[in-house]
Amino acid sequence: MKGSINIKFWGVRGSTPCANIENMTYGGNTTCVQVQIEGIEELLIFDAGTGFRNLGNELQSNGSPLKGRVFISHPHWDHLQGFPFFKPFYNGDNWFRIYLPPQGDMGCEEILQGHMSSTFFPVSIDMLEADLQCETFQPGKRSFDNYTVEYMWATHTVPTAIYKLTVKDKVIVFCPDNELAAEDSDEVIKFKEEFKDFIKGSDVLIHDAQYNRVSYQERKGWGHSAWEDVAEIAAEAKVKMLYLTHHDPDKSDDVLAEVDKKVIEKHGSDFTEISLAKEGQEIKLPLNTAKIIAD
Repeated sequence: MKGSINIKFWGVRGSTPCANIENMTYGGNTTCVQVQIEGIEELLIFDAGTGFRNLGNELQSNGSPLKGRVFISHPHWDHLQGFPFFKPFYNGDNWFRIYLPPQGDMGCEEILQGHMSSTFFPVSIDMLEADLQCETFQPGKRSFDNYTVEYMWATHTVPTAIYKLTVKDKVIVFCPDNELAAEDSDEVIKFKEEFKDFIKGSDVLIHDAQYNRVSYQERKGWGHSAWEDVAEIAAEAKVKMLYLTHHDPDKSDDVLAEVDKKVIEKHGSDFTEISLAKEGQEIKLPLNTAKIIAD
């Protein structure tokens, strides 16, 4: 396989969307990342936050039948808010498979049915016209058409997947919600070592960085990380490109730009590319070549 992997951020905000003018440079939509592998028909989507709606509008405007797989990290609102508003689900010519890690005794279909129950939304999941199937993604590696997807468990407040996508010689890790705790307990040390091994040498790491080390002190146990801890562990793991995401909705573009500047000043030499992710940003990874291009 030759060609490239194209990654696009459709939502990079955490917790809740924020449609304020001071949030437009980095973006106000919640988590959604599109991955298109050249030469493969299937579209891959990671998480269905409010950015999922805009992605659906663009796909629907193309007019061609769609085939895709949607990997949802966990069922918190900010990762599912766009699901009912994804227009391609309402087109009978389209084919989609939805994956979610098990949530205790509840599986993918039950979670999404509840999300679209009449209490919360006027259209039930059974009313969607596309060829749509929900699958509970049990731990382990899944092989698809020339790519694999696996996950490890994040440290979060509900069962949450850290997805790893492998396409030939390229590895992309998607980790929008994960707490790299600032303590030295045996449990935390063990998790960090397992995490470091999981992301080791990856080409792209997309990771939660909602806080800095100061603000994290007041939010321990909330399931999110300080950017300083993420960058240090990613550098130790020899990650090539690091994109920090899940931005706090109360952080304006000016605040995030200052964080971005600090991130690059402190860790720019540790990575081929490091920055805060922006809505609309695209990354291109050529296959079968060592060259990496970032737009």
